[in-house]
Amino acid sequence: MTAEADSRSLSYLARRGVSAQWRGFVRALVETLDANLDPGSRDALLRAVGARMAGLAPLPACGSLAELEQRMNEALAACDWGWVEVALDQHDRSLLLAHSAAPAVAAGTEMDGHWIGAVLEGLYGHWLGAQPGADPTLAPRRTGAGGATLTLRYGRG
Repeated sequence: MTAEADSRSLSYLARRGVSAQWRGFVRALVETLDANLDPGSRDALLRAVGARMAGLAPLPACGSLAELEQRMNEALAACDWGWVEVALDQHDRSLLLAHSAAPAVAAGTEMDGHWIGAVLEGLYGHWLGAQPGADPTLAPRRTGAGGATLTLRYGRG
């Protein structure tokens, strides 16, 4: 399978991961947020929603990155929200989170559905912040999106 076909397949799966009964509602919700909030306020609200979701599905303390990735993926699988690969960037002393197949609903100016990135920032921020020894001043931030994969960086780098 080519990289392009891989990307198309992931995009297709992400769109299918949103039940038809919720697509219209989610689109209307995001478009309403866009109409009533500036982009920063909208993203702050979506991050708060992601943090609340993480609070409803807390992770246990993890002793390794491999265990953390496994626990995150178990929680993501439970709600059909794709999967994440976690890697350590030793140069920047940060974690890289590559989230694939997040639910995608085209809404407003974001026809790729990447508004979900703000929700993922809140979700991962809460999960990571609840781990032993976490620095409460850190928050994950999107660094890029390639097809159906959103990349977030968690650290000072």
